[in-house]
Amino acid sequence: MSKLSRNAPCPCGSGKKYKKCCLLREQVSATRPPRAPSDIFKQIHAQMEELDNLSNSVIDLIQAGKLDEAETQCHKLLEQYPDDVDGLDRLATVYEAKGQNRMAAEYYRKTAAFMRSRPGFDNEAIEWALKKASELESASSSAE
Repeated sequence: MSKLSRNAPCPCGSGKKYKKCCLLREQVSATRPPRAPSDIFKQIHAQMEELDNLSNSVIDLIQAGKLDEAETQCHKLLEQYPDDVDGLDRLATVYEAKGQNRMAAEYYRKTAAFMRSRPGFDNEAIEWALKKASELESASSSAE
């Protein structure tokens, strides 16, 4: 395919010379750095903010003594964000606040298993969840 002359009529059909029409747009596009898909970043940011708000609302509800509402929010977390540990960890916290130590221990163990199965979690966080589970199981056994 031959190169268009700058003075040739623009192939877009505008009636202008190529140099005054599409050539300018092509040159500007070629010198402009590629733009990041900002809509995707905005969407991800919004989802992360929603996750944070939902997760933090559980703590607020626990502190307010609204444990059943907190548990409902945890199930919402698990449903909407199954690839995030927050739902499991928060549910363990709710059960602990309710005095349901066996359930709390179970969810702390699930939290640890989730963290082991995903990259990015350090051993200290995993060990903390397992220690918490053991402590709650011990407290549950001694209460019986």
